[in-house]
Amino acid sequence: MTASPAPRRTLRQWGVRVANRTLRRHGLEVRRLDFDRAAAFRSSSDDIIRRHRGQTQETVRALREKYETPVFGRVRVWELVERLAQCVDPTDTKLLCTNQQIHVLQMLAGMERDGITDGDLVLAAVIHDLGKLLLLTDEDPANVVCMNTPIGEYGDGVGLDACTFQWNHDEFGYSRFKDHVPDHISWFIRYHSIDVDECERLMDARDRRYTEEYFRVLRRYDHDTKSPFDLPTRRMSEYRSVIEEAFPAPIAF
Repeated sequence: MTASPAPRRTLRQWGVRVANRTLRRHGLEVRRLDFDRAAAFRSSSDDIIRRHRGQTQETVRALREKYETPVFGRVRVWELVERLAQCVDPTDTKLLCTNQQIHVLQMLAGMERDGITDGDLVLAAVIHDLGKLLLLTDEDPANVVCMNTPIGEYGDGVGLDACTFQWNHDEFGYSRFKDHVPDHISWFIRYHSIDVDECERLMDARDRRYTEEYFRVLRRYDHDTKSPFDLPTRRMSEYRSVIEEAFPAPIAF
């Protein structure tokens, strides 16, 4: 008597079990996508972005005053880099709740694949999002993440420093690092979340030079390497010497 073929459902279940066994050996697993939770994530993200865009010049002034003094005290920058592993951007749908340390490692891996080893670019990649550590405090995420645009009207060529942008981790990070790193690195930290095409007409000669030499290079890896599935092959500790050399003493953060 000929045996009946296995039911399609059984074959599917067998396939999932085999796939899961293989993935578990690499620390991964298959999970059913919860569409309700995914929709809630998108809705929350949209609300944060809407509130961020609603900032006014008065909002920005108030936030600058609020963060004139240290939040985390005097700390070693390497300790801040380690804390990125606890930090998740609630609006970053490309990362899907992957922590910011993984994001930095993905960015560095992309740069390494393309032969980008310039020390200033590597340093900028490691520290550019440290302002997002405010997500570990009680600050509203709308004041920490999202893209920044000019608030108000400005003339062509006025220079980005003469413009008021929404306040977020860029400005917070800039305020902490501007006295410790070269000008082009602090500039990138301050403006890495802007829409460069929208802001190009406002740029002065310094802005344009830094945009071409640093922003366009780093922004490509900052955005195009993001993935919740691409696990880094290098550890953050491999970059500790870069940070310790740049910041041999604690800074006010």
